[in-house]
Parts: sequence; structure tokens; C-alpha cells
Amino acid sequence: MGWTSYHATYYKKGTVDRKAECDAYFMEGSNAEFYKVIKSALVGSVYYAAVMNLKRYSDRRDESNHRIIEDIPENKRTVWAVVFLTSVNSKDYFNFAYKDLSEDMGPIADRCPTSILNLLSPTDNKQAIAWRERCQKNNEKKKNPQSLSNLPIGTVIRFTNGEGKFVELLKHPAAFQFKRPFWYCKELGCYMPTTRIPDSYEVISA
Repeated sequence: MGWTSYHATYYKKGTVDRKAECDAYFMEGSNAEFYKVIKSALVGSVYYAAVMNLKRYSDRRDESNHRIIEDIPENKRTVWAVVFLTSVNSKDYFNFAYKDLSEDMGPIADRCPTSILNLLSPTDNKQAIAWRERCQKNNEKKKNPQSLSNLPIGTVIRFTNGEGKFVELLKHPAAFQFKRPFWYCKELGCYMPTTRIPDSYEVISA
């Protein structure tokens, strides 16, 4: 699915409240009949939520031949995960944009908090299972004192690139266009996203 843009309704500290906007997608309007957000969180610019199905279309039809909406029995309701990629542009009237994904699409964004994963119903969908496992693996990494996010400013790490050469990175404090600490390679004269740093890195000094 593509991106949807519109003028935001919710604001916080002078900017669009992304979490509130995404919650409203399910909790307001016609969707409110069908869904309930059990728990949601914003991780960076990505929205994650555990959503419960409340209603469904039955096989029965009304006098106008429209399918009848019915309540799902409480013991039959399922909770599944949704992921919204979000973007804010304060210079545009349509200042909020999102791309909605469900867990069974196997989203690339895989930083869903454990507190949300624990609320999800069992599933046999292979893509959803793989996505949940990736998220949980990333959550476990956060607990590791040697994980990239937990290493202190000034740490130097090293790994071998695809050509068999060592690459050394230094962790810098937030500066310039970076709102968070970042990894910089002096030899290459550039910063390196954590997604490009392999798990096999070695801590040289911390």
C-alpha cells in the first residue's frame, strides 16, 4: 500500500502527535466499530499497536442485500499487530503522512516493543511469526550491555567488511542533523547507520 497524507488533528509540543493520529485511525470514525487499540507505542517515527477485532461482516444480508455487521464473541476476538510508517512536514498543509502495514505483511520495521508483542493472539501466518521473532530478537539486543545503543559515547568498534578489510567506527554524541548518538568512520569520512553494522562487530575501547 502507498502513503496517505492529510492535515493533522492532534498536536503535541508544537508538532504533529503521530501516535494520537495513528490511534485515531482505529478509535474514531467508522473504524471505531470494528477495532480497539489495546496498546500502542511510537518508536522513532514508526507506530506499533496491538489491535483487537470487535466486529465482522457476517454471511447474512439485510433487505438491501448488504452484508450484516455483527459483534465478534469475546472468546473469538483476536489481537494482531499493525505498523504505521509516519512522516511529518510542517511546511505542507497536508502535514502528516502514514503508510499502514499489518504484521502478516512482514514489515521491514521490526522494533515493536515486547509489551505489545505479548498481547498478540497466536498465529499460524509465517510472515507474522517471522516478524514477531525479528522484533523480539531486536528487543533482546537492547538488554545486552554490548549492544550498539547501550555502548557509551566515545566507544570504538571494529568489524570486517565484504572485502575483508577492517572498518573502525567511533560513537559520537548527537550533533548537527543527528538527534541521537551516531557512528562515524574517520577513514571513510562518513557516518554509518546501525542497520549497516553487522552483529559480528568487536568493541575495541569503551
